This record gives sequence, C-alpha cells and structure tokens, in this order.
Amino acid sequence: MRFTGEEYFRAGTERMRQAREIHNSGESYALAVYIGGLAVECMLRAFRFSKDTSFEGRHDLEDLLRASEFLSINQDRSRKRGFSQAEFEQVSISLRSAMNEVVALWHNNLRFASEGSLRAYLNRIGRNKGIKGNALKKNSADMMNAAQLVVDRGVALWISRKK
Repeated sequence: MRFTGEEYFRAGTERMRQAREIHNSGESYALAVYIGGLAVECMLRAFRFSKDTSFEGRHDLEDLLRASEFLSINQDRSRKRGFSQAEFEQVSISLRSAMNEVVALWHNNLRFASEGSLRAYLNRIGRNKGIKGNALKKNSADMMNAAQLVVDRGVALWISRKK
C-alpha cells in the first residue's frame, strides 16, 4: 500500500478521534495512549511527505518532528497570520510542550503493551508519582490532551497551506 501526505493527514485525524473514543470508554487506556501517539505520528508524516515522499519506516517522533518541519511551518504560519509576539510564543510553547508530552509517553512498541506493562513502564519513568487514583487513566488523559493539541494544530496548518 502506498500512502500520500493527504492519506496520512486523514488517518491522523481519524486516529485521534478513535483514541478519544477508546479513552472515554475506559476499556483500554494502553490502547488509547498508543493510538493517540499514532495520530501524532500520522500528522507528522503528512507534513514530512509534503517535503519528501520517500518512506522512512522508523517511528521516532523526534526525528519525524524535525523531518516534517512542523514547528517551523507553525512559526511561519503564525507570523503570516499576524500573531503578536506574545501569541506567537504562547502557541509555540504549548505546541512544543504537547510534543514533549507525546514523546515522553509514546513508543511504537506500545502496540504490544498490556495495561499492566504500560502501568509498569509509567512507574519506571516516574509518571505515577503523586497521582491518586488510576495513574494509567491520568496518563492516558495527558496523552489525549497533548496529542489533540498537536493534531488540531496540524489540521489548522494543513488547511491553511491549501489556501
């Protein structure tokens, strides 16, 4: 199967919606975390394919972020839209913070993770500290919020580039 930037874009928006549905059902937070990260990966791949259509099969989000030029596209579009310096900085900081959150929580091998193994992983990286209640649910919610911010910004940038 060959994918285009447009296909990755559509898949990214669909995966984000699916991740939210799974998270909200409470049936599998591990799967929601995986699919939320996959939504971000799809969005970054969409932008990367705008520059380079060769397939790069690694699932390293930081590498994809650089190769996609997503952050610089965001900066260029923000400046063209006349954002004030404060608005520009706020959008840039929140987007980078969201990406940092996704990168901290997501790995492609999560597709194999049970709820228990994800819980253990989160404990190892210190993501369970100070959380009262279900730490897996809390981290899944954090992923949903961060991934949604990235995907929403990707949608806005994708649509604006076509105008």
